[in-house]
Amino acid sequence: MTIKSTILHYTFVLFFSLLVGCGGGGGSEQSSNGDVSNSTSTQSPNTGQDNTNNNNNQGGDTSGDDNSGQDGSDQSGSDQDNGDQSDSTQSDDTFSSKQQVSQFIQQATFGATPAQIVSLHEKSASEWFKAQMEQPASLVLPSVVAAAPDDPDDGFNLFHIEQTSLAFWRNSIAGEDQLRQRMAFALSELLVVSNAGGEVLTDIPEAVAAYQDILIQNAFGNYRSILELVTYSPAMGHYLTYMGSEKGNEQTGRMPDENYARELLQLFTLGIVALNKDGSVQLNSEDAPVELYNNTDITGLARVFTGLNLNEDDPEELINTRFTKPMQIFPESHSEKDKVFLGLTIPAGTGAKASITQALDHIFNHANLAPFVGKQLIQRLVTSNPSPEYISRVVSAFESGVYELPDGSSVGSSGRGDLAATFAAILFDEEARTQAADKGGKIREPILRFTHWARAFNVENIEPQYIPQLWETGATADLGQHPYRSPSVFNYFRPGYKAPGSKSAELGLVAPELQITNASSIPGYINFMTYFVMGQQQEADVDELKEEFDEIGVEFDLQKALQSFRPNYDPLLEIADSPTELVAYLDLLLCAQQLSDQTKQNITTALSKVPSDEDDGLLPRVHLAILMVMSSPDYLVQK
Repeated sequence: MTIKSTILHYTFVLFFSLLVGCGGGGGSEQSSNGDVSNSTSTQSPNTGQDNTNNNNNQGGDTSGDDNSGQDGSDQSGSDQDNGDQSDSTQSDDTFSSKQQVSQFIQQATFGATPAQIVSLHEKSASEWFKAQMEQPASLVLPSVVAAAPDDPDDGFNLFHIEQTSLAFWRNSIAGEDQLRQRMAFALSELLVVSNAGGEVLTDIPEAVAAYQDILIQNAFGNYRSILELVTYSPAMGHYLTYMGSEKGNEQTGRMPDENYARELLQLFTLGIVALNKDGSVQLNSEDAPVELYNNTDITGLARVFTGLNLNEDDPEELINTRFTKPMQIFPESHSEKDKVFLGLTIPAGTGAKASITQALDHIFNHANLAPFVGKQLIQRLVTSNPSPEYISRVVSAFESGVYELPDGSSVGSSGRGDLAATFAAILFDEEARTQAADKGGKIREPILRFTHWARAFNVENIEPQYIPQLWETGATADLGQHPYRSPSVFNYFRPGYKAPGSKSAELGLVAPELQITNASSIPGYINFMTYFVMGQQQEADVDELKEEFDEIGVEFDLQKALQSFRPNYDPLLEIADSPTELVAYLDLLLCAQQLSDQTKQNITTALSKVPSDEDDGLLPRVHLAILMVMSSPDYLVQK
């Protein structure tokens, strides 16, 4: 208990002592750490060796992606091969240093692993990207269906309901398709559906699972295709209340539901003001922003989405299954009036399917779409405040549908809205690949910090069903964020959020993730991470959890419960007698060598005061090192 208290004390002291300088200094110290990757790389191949027996994970994933090529994960096996496969005619130096590998992988996946940093060094990032596109998709719905009660009339089954979350943790941490999973998560924060309401989308987890799979399966597809799949999705139909929307009735005053029409334009595609290709706002002659539409446009578009409801082809089909199928058109409920919006008139009498197609085509081809969507995807992956030039380059890739990779090969279908080309343009852009200036980078989302820890330290036995903390992480006492469970369609944070009274706001910078950062979430995050970093699950009292499993008739494996999410700190223990080496190792692995000299000195000084424990040796020092690094502003701001 004394050791834990000491660790928490140092962690909080460091965090609050550096908080005033949040985000500063990391990039400027880069050159002084030039030999860090070499000095620590000898440790990396030994990490994760215990993960080769972790094939009991669901969803086709293993946590063995750090096993230097022994496992089925996307990074180790494919990373080793990618370097040998490259036959490009141009040189790809994206991974010319271990620091560059760490930085790229942190942006492109749910966290860099030690073996990746070694195996990808001096290999082809272009080949890695293309190989990742070919990885089979790790889906969510199969896990949900497998956990459904045998008797559909059974009552409340929490294990079934939580499968959307449990599958997310498995796929994000150990899925072979890391790039696909990361891109899908970015899309999910733009095209928001949430099961936080405790109603239909909670009770029928198949709905949100099917929606998650839409984004996962189409992460490298076309944005126009996603818009259509989302429009017909029962999860979106229920969430934005247009499922069952009826045509207007002048006698009763009934009007078509306008919710989806409004959010489709405002949040999913165009925004509310006209944009230039570089994301800047167009101004009228009075220097006021040019508004794109008014409520009349919303009313006209709302008529398009009348007549959609759950599929009834098989009246005997379970409602859970019907929520996994595209909504069906009921012509008698569809508005027969003309639909006028954004300068388009869909003639009266046009059927629902044709109306939806014309409406989505018109919106998709609007000039605002590429800069509006492109900028937000940059914000989710690389930086909160991209330059106009960066946005323009990503817009060009989105509109052309093709992007030339550093090795001279290309990705994309050459069709407008191609997401493979768009994501490549975001990740390989010069602004993403250079060390961010003081105004660059982004705050790491809490979810990404946790998955990063799990991947960085090769956690074994990824069995989130045995850890109640992972069933709900949205409270500020935990992560303050939970996948697919945002409080509203506006996500957990808005892309244009400026924290009141902050230095960043004073400089005119947005910091979206600060919207969920407060006096409660800061210690909440540290306490949450302490549980996992210190391996407290391995000493947990699981009797209450066992009772929950027994009550719903699910087999409970005590050993799996106690060993779930067990980290492997062997490489760190080998160098723990040297605080300087320990900090250098973590700097490369977790921060891509962006810890400032001051932060490194503060952590090193604190670590030197932690003696070897009679029972655990230098493990308490390792615990403290990880917590101090992962709660430092230099880590929390990804650059």
